[in-house]
Amino acid sequence: MTIVTCEIQWLTYLLQDFKVPFEHPSLLYCDNDSTRYIAANPVFHERTKHIEIDCHVVREKLNKGLIHLLLISTTEQMVVDIYTKALSPHSFKNICSKLGFINICSPACGGY
Repeated sequence: MTIVTCEIQWLTYLLQDFKVPFEHPSLLYCDNDSTRYIAANPVFHERTKHIEIDCHVVREKLNKGLIHLLLISTTEQMVVDIYTKALSPHSFKNICSKLGFINICSPACGGY
C-alpha cells in the first residue's frame, strides 16, 4: 500500500507540472481489513513495529486527503492476482481470458 501511495503522490506532482486538474482523493482499494485499520489508526502496537515507517507514509497521505481507502472483497480482487501472485495454470488461463489476453506465440493464436 505504501508503494502505491507513493506512486499516486508522484502522479499528482506530474499532473500538476502538466497543468492537468486532479481530483482528490484517489480511491485505493484494499482487501485486508487489518491493513486499512492500521493505516487509519494513530496508535501503534508491538505487532506493528516493523511496518511503522510505511504506516506513517500512508497515514499522512490519508490525513491530507490524497487517498481514500476502500474495502474490496478478495473475490473481486482476483483479476489483479495475475500481476502479484503465482497462480495455478487453470486460474492463470481463466484470468487471461477475462482480461482478453492472447498468446501470440501459439500456432493457432487462439489465446491461452
